[in-house]
Amino acid sequence: MLNCSRVPAVSSSESRFSDGLRSTGAIMALCVGAGLFGGCTNRQIKVEMQVGADGPERTFETNRTDRAEIGRLSETYETSPSRRIDGRDGVRFEGVFEERDLPSEIGNRNGWSSLEGTFGTSFLYVEQFGAARDDWGAFRDRMNAGELWIRMAIRFFESRIEDEEARSEWRRIANEELLPDAMSAFLRFNAGGYVQQGQRVDTRFRPPKERGPRSDDEWFQLQVFAPLVAFAVERSWIEPWEAQLVLLSSIDGWVSAGERAWTREELADPIVKRTVQKFVPGADPGEIGPSNQKLILTGLAFLWWVNTSKEAVEVMLESPAISDADKTKLRSGNRSIDLPGPFGIPIGGGERPLESEVILRTDAEPFLTNGNWDESLGTVSFGTRVYPADQRRRMTPPVFHASWAVPNDSMQASIFGEVVFVGQDLGECVFWERTLDDESSEAWSMAIETARRVGSPEALREILDRLEGDEVSSRPAPASLRNAVFGTPGA
Repeated sequence: MLNCSRVPAVSSSESRFSDGLRSTGAIMALCVGAGLFGGCTNRQIKVEMQVGADGPERTFETNRTDRAEIGRLSETYETSPSRRIDGRDGVRFEGVFEERDLPSEIGNRNGWSSLEGTFGTSFLYVEQFGAARDDWGAFRDRMNAGELWIRMAIRFFESRIEDEEARSEWRRIANEELLPDAMSAFLRFNAGGYVQQGQRVDTRFRPPKERGPRSDDEWFQLQVFAPLVAFAVERSWIEPWEAQLVLLSSIDGWVSAGERAWTREELADPIVKRTVQKFVPGADPGEIGPSNQKLILTGLAFLWWVNTSKEAVEVMLESPAISDADKTKLRSGNRSIDLPGPFGIPIGGGERPLESEVILRTDAEPFLTNGNWDESLGTVSFGTRVYPADQRRRMTPPVFHASWAVPNDSMQASIFGEVVFVGQDLGECVFWERTLDDESSEAWSMAIETARRVGSPEALREILDRLEGDEVSSRPAPASLRNAVFGTPGA
């Protein structure tokens, strides 16, 4: 239950609608701030993987586990646990697995594939941590919870308006504009966050003091979230010139303290004031920030209203976010129910997220991945926090993935005198060989053997020309392969 029993009563002078409308920022600050407090350390897991002679080699570490889990993992890895590196708390397991038999240590789902070709081998790795659940159901529940809190806020503000004509106008604006726009804005923000997360799972906004030009990932962030600014213009929340200043404020990748203060004073505060005055002419909500005590007090008054008013119960009984069992309690006068957090943001902190990290040694730069490539180490790294399904900030947990290719140096050098196929070019060659029918595949293998024996790609030209035909059944070779065979490398 959301317990507000110790919130002090609000005086009548603080119950005016103009004060009530200011509570929006305070409510969100309280909801988000509550999630920052916690007790114990998050559960952390780390996985390291690399290609092995007998299959993918995998190491799993975790800082917390119990006896039953250790027994299960010992059976899966066919070995007893060892201490984590550097003497840290927790356990470590190491093992070699078949490609279709990677372990699921904590309910994670994963996959590994290697496709061998003439000129090298192409690899794929995928993995998702977090409990398996109906993603649509979890997202629908979060949206329903968000709508519940917005409707309660609408009803709360309405209860603070004395004039019936003004109350009627507020209901119209709230139901025709505020509610659908707020739901649409969150949907778009969530979708953008999912796209960003899927592209770079561990992208973080840079610290305020970190200077320098925008990175490629930060440009991608800007591209993903810029439509939200356009949405605000389309909905008349802000003017076009304000949107332009918002986008330009951090276009160089860094915003100074002076620029941040100017943006708040000259853009954010006036926008909030104008929005408030749209509903309450003459009202002044003050500056955005924790120093605005009226905003905080009105937010607390809203939470008190949620826990004590009959009107709040009426809204809850109409909401699909409240279970039938909890609605039965409410009808009997029992308010000891657990209210879902708005849009999956738990009030009171909720469960702590799982911190997952994967280090994948590829020794070749992936041509497709949402991880971070470290050329000096030859690794791709992934890291993110995974929240319970009903508390996710994003639509679904991220799926880590990487596609890379390792050349067969000796084979390529024996035919071309050097390694000519790497990365995506090598992957395309591996795929093309897989598409050949039995007859063409046999002819290709014979041509490869001749080319290797004589040390020249000339033996491959006839079969490539034959497969280049215009018929539906033709299998034209990748451009990189034709360029190498016909003597135009790099073309």
